[in-house]
Amino acid sequence: MIVLLYKRGASPDEHVLLLLERALAERGRLVFIDRHAKVSVNWAKSVEQSVRSAETVIAILSPASSGSEMLEYELETALDESRRRGIPKVIPVWVGDGGAPAGPLGSYLSGLRGVHWHGEHDDLKLVAEVLTALGEAPGTPPAPQIPIEPAGGAVVPSSPYYTLRATDQEFEDAIRNTESVILVKGPRQVGKTSLIGRGAELVDRLDRRQVSTDFQMLSVSQLFYEDQFMRLLAAMLARQVHFKYDFEAEWLDVFGPTINLDNFMRALLEASEVPLVWFMDEADRLFAVPFADDFFGLVRSWHNARARDPKGPWGRFTVVIGYATEARLFIRDLNQSPFNVGRHLTLKGFTLEQTMDLNERYGSPIDRQSHLEALQFLLAGQPFLTRRSLELLATHKLDFAELMETADSDDGPFADHLKRMLVAVTHAPVVLEAIRSSLAMRTPSDAEGTERLVAAGVLKELPDGTVDLACDLYTRYLTRHLAI
Repeated sequence: MIVLLYKRGASPDEHVLLLLERALAERGRLVFIDRHAKVSVNWAKSVEQSVRSAETVIAILSPASSGSEMLEYELETALDESRRRGIPKVIPVWVGDGGAPAGPLGSYLSGLRGVHWHGEHDDLKLVAEVLTALGEAPGTPPAPQIPIEPAGGAVVPSSPYYTLRATDQEFEDAIRNTESVILVKGPRQVGKTSLIGRGAELVDRLDRRQVSTDFQMLSVSQLFYEDQFMRLLAAMLARQVHFKYDFEAEWLDVFGPTINLDNFMRALLEASEVPLVWFMDEADRLFAVPFADDFFGLVRSWHNARARDPKGPWGRFTVVIGYATEARLFIRDLNQSPFNVGRHLTLKGFTLEQTMDLNERYGSPIDRQSHLEALQFLLAGQPFLTRRSLELLATHKLDFAELMETADSDDGPFADHLKRMLVAVTHAPVVLEAIRSSLAMRTPSDAEGTERLVAAGVLKELPDGTVDLACDLYTRYLTRHLAI
């Protein structure tokens, strides 16, 4: 990554900034520019992290930027990191007749090989010299563009469009530490399956065993009888790890479904000292089945068994559960389920910084900070909708004005997503009442309806305990269709 440093509002610094940004992007280089209008603690951390993780830092220095404490701080950070690790490479771009600033920073910069720009007649020369300094011949053709991936479905870990969030690192740490229960919660299309896929790749790298169950793939009939369901799970797991189990001799009616599955899991764990991870996705599918408490109670018993005997087989067993719906709406006794123990990870929308980063990966189809902020306000970083927007813009199917104008229309770019949401919120009276109350800025009278909407990502909880529509797009669309 190449970081461009400059002083906001300085002229002609911003001309040089845009010139270099465009030239580097055309060659497929990932460029970071701090265009944040809002200053915050997170902003400060993001800037420092970007500078320290860069391969190259290009600093645009001019008489107008002289004395900028922020620019000086960013440069000092880059130079400090360069002295410690050997990177980033720092390239000064001297604009106009400005020279190195006074003091230790100036003396260090004056010793670096920089490039000079005195006016627009130097544009081509500047680009050529910067490319040469980067070790790239000016005539090098642009790097091949990354194929645009259509939005929708899980994003594979190797995808250039996979966006890391804080939960990724926490998830990885929990798996590495062989934690007992890891709960991955979030609405539809927010990235649960993608995160679970990333966990599965990590388990492979760690040379551990893994099994997975996507409950969405099971038919209604397979979820009807408890013993059939438990035995099906055991058979599926055994096949995935090539484990030979004598079901005829071991799976006995006298034990009942849960003890039979418990016996199977113990045998599976005792067959190898290698830790085992069981990834469960779309676990919501089980919440409404009559034996949900039995199954999740069994998972909780494995967690408790680990606490009693940490060196036993349960000490090398991890269960990852991906779900969206609030478990307490369905599970009668949370104290007998895994949903109030273990590691809780809640997936949320992208931050503005993550949306900006994703925009760069799509080739920067949004070239104005104000437009990025407008998109963030419209979608609140909802991952699927954000990727869908950038896909449409990058493939020139819509321009930004068209996207914003047609966003909430019934035949617009998000029509399928919004229609599905409309059907979902009108399906149950308590949910419909809760959404209408929220649109009217009243406190919903039914807590269950509100909880369902928060779990579905239609409403969001605010710091003061109240709720609001998750994003402006939902407010616009639902107001048009449901407001009384």
